[in-house]
Amino acid sequence: MKILVVEDDENKRVQIIEFLASKHPSVDVKVASSLMAGVKCARSERPDIIILDMTLPNYDLREGESGGGMHAFGGVELLKQLRRHKVDSKVIVFTQFETFGLPPDMQDLPELDKQLSEIYAPQYLGAVYYHASRADWVPKLDELIAAAWPGDEV
Repeated sequence: MKILVVEDDENKRVQIIEFLASKHPSVDVKVASSLMAGVKCARSERPDIIILDMTLPNYDLREGESGGGMHAFGGVELLKQLRRHKVDSKVIVFTQFETFGLPPDMQDLPELDKQLSEIYAPQYLGAVYYHASRADWVPKLDELIAAAWPGDEV
């Protein structure tokens, strides 16, 4: 199985990778740090699952560069690009934010989760809220990964 982690925050990325290594050591993990790198990697690698941050820079950050600015709904844009390029990877949103965007377009995580479930089902599996000081994200992420392969060894 191949999993692509699209995450720009190093701490979150390391925690996800460590979780995958301990729970699913046979998984081939790829990493992207921006919206465009995630789209490129998803198109070339065709992962089984994408663990996707919602708020992403448009491009990989380089020394002295902004990465094209942050995209509050970068994860939604990546889902649109997956559909456009006919990449059918299952997607799990993994975020440390409870709200996204600015008024009047601001959404909270439950609203966004419901919207993504309606628009991108069955590809979209659900959202996991991450907090650095808590580990309650671990069973939720594990549950969603298992949902991608019911009855199969992950």
